[in-house]
Amino acid sequence: MCAKPRIAFLHRYGLEGWICCGGHAIPGMVERLSQTYELHFYGPKTTEPGNPELRSNLHLHELPYTWDRANPRDKITKTLLWYCWLPIIGIRCRFNGTKLVWNDETVPLTAPVLRLFFGKNVAITVMDFFARIYTEKHPRMRWLCNLVERIDLAAWKKLPLIFTKVLYTQEFLAGHGVPRETMHLYRNPVDHSKFHPVDEATRRTTRAGFGFTDDDIVVSHHGILHPNKGNDWILQRLAELKEELPNLKFLLIGNGPEMDNLKKLANHLGIADRVVFTGWLPSETDLNNALASADIGLVMRIGQETDHFHMTDTLAHEMACGKPILAVNLKGIAEVIRDGENGFLFSPDSPGTFRERMMELAADPALRNRFRSEALALSQTISSIGPCAAAVANIILKQGQEA
Repeated sequence: MCAKPRIAFLHRYGLEGWICCGGHAIPGMVERLSQTYELHFYGPKTTEPGNPELRSNLHLHELPYTWDRANPRDKITKTLLWYCWLPIIGIRCRFNGTKLVWNDETVPLTAPVLRLFFGKNVAITVMDFFARIYTEKHPRMRWLCNLVERIDLAAWKKLPLIFTKVLYTQEFLAGHGVPRETMHLYRNPVDHSKFHPVDEATRRTTRAGFGFTDDDIVVSHHGILHPNKGNDWILQRLAELKEELPNLKFLLIGNGPEMDNLKKLANHLGIADRVVFTGWLPSETDLNNALASADIGLVMRIGQETDHFHMTDTLAHEMACGKPILAVNLKGIAEVIRDGENGFLFSPDSPGTFRERMMELAADPALRNRFRSEALALSQTISSIGPCAAAVANIILKQGQEA
């Protein structure tokens, strides 16, 4: 009996960290691919709870360090370690007969490194342009950003397979010479058994636990508290609505480098009693209950050029929880949220529009219910893990057979 051909998956967050950062379709994809391929995963250990069923379907090669998603310093120190290990992983995959390597993110220069040390059959997911993100406010570093992007684009043009989260990314890449036929859409998948609406008893208990009443209008947002998320902008808008909406509350879920600054700003604006900072919640169940118990799901970025390449996991989770969406108007998000049809959009340059939309949602329960139903139905159509897993697995199967 012939041995199965090999495929390798790589992620700098570790196996379970990969899933927690938007890879909910990974277990189903792995299960499907394992019927045809011998699957290998290369990445660090992770502090996330283990997934025995997932691990049983692949060969795990854990690197000798641990990625802690809750530790902001790991973004720098562990990414540097990842760069050190990539050539070793590439060489190992080259000499053990691996047919395809997929790195499901866009850390700068990883595609050129993998092509150099592994070979041409490399797949990546393009959704972040980190060189732009970290040099956008530093004009003197623009030359470095341009150099890194030129190197990356030269490699991406030669890749056989690229996944994107939004169609806008494909238009951008095609405009820079990346062949359209190599690009495939892979929306942010959501496990609807974990992220879903909750019953009234759970809603009331959860809200009470955060100090909210039934009469409060609770706006929720979650994720890493980074400056590009624009939570300081949101706090300023909420302060401007103190008189018009005295029962408006903000549930800010997550942690990160902006936590202390945001708490100080809330105090300075006189709205500390209207903002609940939860930090990282203990489990996905706690996160789901918190999101599903809010009245409005908020999606915010400051509108950097790189923000347009995302649908965002925040949006995916809020929609799955059946929340009426109030989202920043970015190109990737606008592919999903149609202003006035299944949610509201606002520009980060238009505080007035944000205030108007917030007041309209707060005053109209029927409108919230309509947006809630539309968002949930769309989530189940574009983000369900079964179809997402099958679609990605089929594309990888085809590419592996052509290698």
